[in-house]
Amino acid sequence: MVSKVIVTVKLSFEHSLKQDIRDYLFSIDRNINIRGTVFRGVLLIETTRDSRDIASILINSPIPGDALTTIVPIIDEGNYSNLNDIINMVSRNLGSGCRSFIVRCRLRNSPISDDSCERAIINFLRDKGFHAVFRGESDCAVVVEGLSDWAGIYVGSRVYVRV
Repeated sequence: MVSKVIVTVKLSFEHSLKQDIRDYLFSIDRNINIRGTVFRGVLLIETTRDSRDIASILINSPIPGDALTTIVPIIDEGNYSNLNDIINMVSRNLGSGCRSFIVRCRLRNSPISDDSCERAIINFLRDKGFHAVFRGESDCAVVVEGLSDWAGIYVGSRVYVRV
């Protein structure tokens, strides 16, 4: 099975950071694949390891935090055409153990705005009885990363994401 991690990096440093990430993770997964996307500053890491493990390793790596802007392990993915598709992905990945969520959406080249995505997810979570916020303290996160009509999501503990 191939797991994915979306990483955003400092603009114009994609090539060198791609190599730094590959070098750092090579001993963990010799089949790691890191590729740029059509979106500047966005790298996609494909690995045979659990995406949360790779994200945690990168968060704690010596690569500076201002170079690796965001790190998001993808736990579910699929194509989407509207907000209901994204809400359905979030819904099927809600587990126990979380009391509050911070919500982030980054839908690149999408007719759905980041703001409307975040509002819809926050309203959904609140309707389910969770505390959900745009900014502030929380024990968990919902992060949606979109690349055109593809979306990958993370729902879970904040220790595995940098947003």
